[in-house]
Amino acid sequence: MYMDARLLDIVSAIICFFVLLALVLILPTFMAPGTAYLLSIVIFIFAMSGAGIAINKAIT
Repeated sequence: MYMDARLLDIVSAIICFFVLLALVLILPTFMAPGTAYLLSIVIFIFAMSGAGIAINKAIT
C-alpha cells in the first residue's frame, strides 16, 4: 500500500503536534515546569525526526 508523501507528512505532523500538546499539558504536573516544557520540545523533535526517517524509508 502506497500513500502520497505529502499526505504522510501532514498526518505525521498532526500526530506529533497532538503528542506535543499532550506532553505540554501533562508533564508539568509530574515535574518542574521548565524541565517539563524542555523535555516536551525534545520529545517532539525526536518524534518529528523519527517520522521523517520512517517516511523517507517508506517512499523509497
